[in-house]
Amino acid sequence: MIALDTDVLAIYFIFKWDKRYRYSKTIIESDISKATTIVNVLELTGLMAIAQNATKARQLFLLLHRRRDFEILFWKKWYSQLAYISKLLDYILRQMSFSDAQIAWILEENDVDTLITWNKRHFQGRGSFETITPEEYLKGNLP
Repeated sequence: MIALDTDVLAIYFIFKWDKRYRYSKTIIESDISKATTIVNVLELTGLMAIAQNATKARQLFLLLHRRRDFEILFWKKWYSQLAYISKLLDYILRQMSFSDAQIAWILEENDVDTLITWNKRHFQGRGSFETITPEEYLKGNLP
């Protein structure tokens, strides 16, 4: 399974002027099965609230939950507060930010093979999944 990071989604849904838009668009509009984490959805919703407004942000949040080609991944098991902090700290100590640590944790719990992101350095070598850019993914997987 492939998962999309917030930056890929943000370029497609918000920053359409970005020079990387066509790569994000090709992946998001393709028929391939895609996933993203609830953390990514919430980050994207926050970006939309800042870039546009709360109404647009809420619409985007709901749209992502309704799309048939997106699976939104959650933690498989919710822990007590102390266990959550301990588990998250394990990921943070891999030199990850708070949100990236949550994303990596969810991806690993859901056996995601590949994370597609423009920020490879945030994740590369820090999880059990491969980390590639949209451009790299398209070169090897779509016509």
